[in-house]
Amino acid sequence: MNLQNIRSDIKEILKEAIAKKDYKTVMAILDKLFSPSFNSEDINAVLFKDVKNIVKTKEDLENILLSSKVAFESKEEVLEFFDMLLKYGFKENAISYFEELISEINDLEIIDGFNLLLKK
Repeated sequence: MNLQNIRSDIKEILKEAIAKKDYKTVMAILDKLFSPSFNSEDINAVLFKDVKNIVKTKEDLENILLSSKVAFESKEEVLEFFDMLLKYGFKENAISYFEELISEINDLEIIDGFNLLLKK
């Protein structure tokens, strides 16, 4: 079984648990994924494209924020993540993530995009 199959299987299990609002199972899976005994070289964050597929409610997003790191593959995904945070009422989290990101990466596109999202 390769890493891609494992990710796909885990994603499906998480989707089902979230759909059933079985957050105990969701947390158990995420705790196991990010425990020190799990091979963090293989999976050390949830890709944002997977987060988009999983998150259907504010609670879904909150569970991800509390238990996982989110990895991005493009600037557009970063801005989509900020938009998702704002949409579900996590404005302070969005600002905190933005401040942390900008302290490490000074990118005018992300700064302008975030400012536009805040004005919505």
